[in-house]
Amino acid sequence: MDVIDSELTPRADEAPKMYWQVLLRLRWLLGGAIGLAFAIGRMLEALWFEPDTPITRVLGDVAAWGLLGGLAVWLTLTWVSRQEQRYQTGLEQALRDQQRAYSQLALLSEVNRRIVDSATLDDILDAAMTFPRRLVPARATAVVLLNPNGFVEARAQGMPGEELSRLRRALGIADSVATARQPQMIERSGCACLVLPLHDGMALLGWIELHLEDSLPVASDELALLETIANEVAEAIASARRRSREERAIYQLERAIAEERARIARDIHDGIAQSLAFMRMRVDLWLDWIEHDPQRLRAELLELKTTLREQIRELRRAIFALRPVQFDELGFVGGLRRYIVEFAGQHNWDIDVDLTGTPSTIPPEIEAVAFRVVQEALTNVAKHAAATRVEVMIGRVDEGLQIVVRDDGRGFDPGALPDAPGHVGLRQMRERLAALRGQLTILSRPGAGTELRAWIPLPMGAREKAVQG
Repeated sequence: MDVIDSELTPRADEAPKMYWQVLLRLRWLLGGAIGLAFAIGRMLEALWFEPDTPITRVLGDVAAWGLLGGLAVWLTLTWVSRQEQRYQTGLEQALRDQQRAYSQLALLSEVNRRIVDSATLDDILDAAMTFPRRLVPARATAVVLLNPNGFVEARAQGMPGEELSRLRRALGIADSVATARQPQMIERSGCACLVLPLHDGMALLGWIELHLEDSLPVASDELALLETIANEVAEAIASARRRSREERAIYQLERAIAEERARIARDIHDGIAQSLAFMRMRVDLWLDWIEHDPQRLRAELLELKTTLREQIRELRRAIFALRPVQFDELGFVGGLRRYIVEFAGQHNWDIDVDLTGTPSTIPPEIEAVAFRVVQEALTNVAKHAAATRVEVMIGRVDEGLQIVVRDDGRGFDPGALPDAPGHVGLRQMRERLAALRGQLTILSRPGAGTELRAWIPLPMGAREKAVQG
């Protein structure tokens, strides 16, 4: 941009100085000279061709022709000079506008580079504080972000936080910006603040405050550039929050996988491994019973057959739990349906799966918790319920995701759960749901089956659309 400016600026300055400014200064001399030439020509014409013309008439003609000729030249040069001056002024203004546009483009490019290079939300908020002040000189700047509990002043500069809060209340910024999509100049009680809403296209994320010394007008192109910068910052904030949620979901998923593996390892150790160790110790007795007590050996082998059948079932359950769920290939609904059906097939259940009410856009952290709820519920049914029929339903209820797992098993007394050591999975389920402000309800009684209901609140974007079919 500097190279272009240095090439264009001398041309705009040299043209009027070398030509039209000089011509404008010499218009009196040129007009007088041409007027004198007209007068001399008229005098010579009268002396040579009209010798009988009275001298007074000759003098009058000379004066008139000289004045008219000089005036015509003066007016012509003046008009041409003024037109050229207007042209040069317009050209200089166009060059200044071009330089201004180049500067704004350079600033916008710098904003984009800064945001792209930002690794954290803090870097983005620092950029939000810096760039608007390069366009509008402000005595104080603040970045305010919204959260479920209201708004929080994330950054402030140039003024104590208490004074900024007082100005914010006095100007009514929070109410004014609630439905705004474009920059607003808010003036009240001698105070002025330019507010830039941060909107990601779906919801208001917050705003940038530029508190001004005076209510100075801001050019329309600068307002447009400020709006563009605010939109870039808003998209970057939304992306940073989305990345944070995805990273948190990955962490939770990895933690859930580690917990599930630890649970499987405990089950194998406490179940299959203990049974095999017990059977190994009894082999020596069986060798003695071959000759001395064959009937007792026969009874032991029949019991061993039943034990092995149960241990094979437990081993298959552990192997199934270690298999990866194909969410990447089938999507959340398809992968979850396949997992439920295959899990039911391992236990010969009559299964009824209804996932048609599942929203199509569920955040990853909610998908992870929803899968863990279904997985833990099915595992509990397999371990404790002795059920033959299981129903799994997922749908939207009260702006949230509801998961229902119902079985026709033996049931139990939910009031005994807090003291029951065998229901650690239910406690972990409650903890995961509580982290997302969700709820867990268990309906059961002995001999009447069990119904587990989990509810997780959904963000606004996930409430709009549901999977059909």
